[in-house]
Amino acid sequence: MGFVLADGGLAPWGQAAAFIIALYVFISIVVGLVLVAALMFLLAWLREKSELIKKLRPMVNELNQALEAARRGDPLPAEMADNKFVRTVAQVPKVAATLPAKASNIEQKVEQGSDRVAGAVIEFRARTQQAKGIAKALFLPGLTRRRVVTPAEQRAQAEQVAQAERERVTEVAREEPPLEQEIVITQSSR
Repeated sequence: MGFVLADGGLAPWGQAAAFIIALYVFISIVVGLVLVAALMFLLAWLREKSELIKKLRPMVNELNQALEAARRGDPLPAEMADNKFVRTVAQVPKVAATLPAKASNIEQKVEQGSDRVAGAVIEFRARTQQAKGIAKALFLPGLTRRRVVTPAEQRAQAEQVAQAERERVTEVAREEPPLEQEIVITQSSR
């Protein structure tokens, strides 16, 4: 006797289950291959960037040595003197040392110029008022009145001038000197 399959309706369900499992395995394999390809490209990109960093490290070492030599006042070594960028960076401490003197020189020139302008404006205003007074006295002699200044008013005016001078001096004294900073590039030993 042969085996008889029970055809109770399970065969179509088995075929559907086999199809779903095959579809699931196919999709899993495709997704896995896409992930592997993406990781492969990502790791190749990371390897390329790490090679660039390895090439950058000797240049940073040269810059550090050049800055240290410039700070000590030593001449640059011959192998570094050929590199234009390293020579420029080595001149930074020298330029930074001259900046405070240049800044104070510029500040003095600006102050002198502003003092001259202020003096010219004050003189112009005084001459204008003088011309008005002369014109009034000449053309309208009845309108000019002499005012008597009392000693108390003179003292008050002198005190106001002295107070203004004290405020100007304290303002100049409050100005802070420029800050000097030193920039040093360091390298970790990792």
